[in-house]
Amino acid sequence: MGRTVYVEEHLRTYLTSLAKPDGYVIGLILGQSAGQKDYIVHLAKTPPPLTKNVVEETLISSTVSTEQDVANVYIKSVKDIPMSWVADHAKHVTRMLPGGMWVLGVFIVGPEDTLDNTSNVQKLKSVLGAIHKTLSWNNKYLCGNNQDEKLILSFNSIAQKYICKSIDIAKDSMLKPADWKFQEKATKWHQLETLVDFDRLYLIAVDKDPETLKKQLQNILTNIADLIESSLIVIEGEVRSPDDTLETLGKRKKSSNKECKNKTDDSNNSLQVSLYIPCSQDNSNMNVRTTSCSASIRLIGQLVSRTFVHQRASIAEANTAVKEDIVRSLASRLEMHWDSLIEEENGSPEENITLHEPPRRVLIALPDNKVTLSDYLFPGEGPQEALLSLQELLDLNVQESQVQKEVELQADPIEFYCQSNVNTKPLDNNADTIGNYQMTTYLTGLSVAFVILLVAVLVHQFMI
Repeated sequence: MGRTVYVEEHLRTYLTSLAKPDGYVIGLILGQSAGQKDYIVHLAKTPPPLTKNVVEETLISSTVSTEQDVANVYIKSVKDIPMSWVADHAKHVTRMLPGGMWVLGVFIVGPEDTLDNTSNVQKLKSVLGAIHKTLSWNNKYLCGNNQDEKLILSFNSIAQKYICKSIDIAKDSMLKPADWKFQEKATKWHQLETLVDFDRLYLIAVDKDPETLKKQLQNILTNIADLIESSLIVIEGEVRSPDDTLETLGKRKKSSNKECKNKTDDSNNSLQVSLYIPCSQDNSNMNVRTTSCSASIRLIGQLVSRTFVHQRASIAEANTAVKEDIVRSLASRLEMHWDSLIEEENGSPEENITLHEPPRRVLIALPDNKVTLSDYLFPGEGPQEALLSLQELLDLNVQESQVQKEVELQADPIEFYCQSNVNTKPLDNNADTIGNYQMTTYLTGLSVAFVILLVAVLVHQFMI
């Protein structure tokens, strides 16, 4: 039995709007998989390269493209599809998706039944292979569950007909039938809201080989991902059985909320989630351990998570989606942060505090459903930058008022400098402190902000 794909009717109108008289448009299918069923939330046209030899890093241009650059630019034939460009588009879009949602495949709009041509099919297989390779080799905490089975949707812009196939690119690469169903009734989504508090200290041993800030943050990301994976998820104040469904829980809450006049529709649809991270210390072991360190990195702050799962999702599916969202959000902003660093800041005895602030999360609801996507803004950036990303990466035109920019607030650096007063007097008065220093990195936030604070202190040893 093939896959069943549920798609809202307004996306048929979108496909029709992409029609070109003698050319093709390719894009990404975004949504959530559940066994043999897929729920599509959006179709995103891949923006055309401005030049034939464009580099991937320029996918999001820092300047506004001129009308001449973007007007009537499309693919003349299927063989001209730039595979690496589409794959890079998939990587950037994945960063914007909530946990539990992925790039499920590609669609192509053109003046023919594309899948009837063998060479076209081979080209589209290669495109999917490039996407799978890019997502598999990229940051695994960002791309995560990069499933092997992908969708191909062909939309004939002249006949207004469509056909969908699925393909397992890791096996025989044979096309299988998939039932693509446009439906007037919108898919119902369960919205899961949670906040995650971080306050952890990571020590860097004095005898350890020096590492870049990027490598140190990657190590922290690995540790946090393991912690999140082992954490306990509590939904609406109770630990639920993995086999239970959210649908039953949502109906129970909706019925309860009807008795409260002050409740709104949004609160009825939202489920509150708590995350309990296991303690890392063994209380039974009372031995005191001393470690000499050259640096320490402190992760402190609060991360906002908003996740969506389909109407018949189980508790197990919801738990997985929430954990994926937390790790993906952390991975996204840290990756963007270390990519933005031009060079490492080594610090100096006179400058014992250096502030690094990675981007904060903003949310944007899709126009035709309640699902929100993410963008990340660096300090000094405003909603206009988010609107540009939405237009280029998701082919969405929304108003600035639709950007939920207060989900995570920018931190006040002065507060953290004041909190970072440390004793710089050497622990060993006889030790030679010249050329040695203590470096502490803070990943911290104000309420729902996320900040990195790099602290360098002149000491020879650090005692645990």
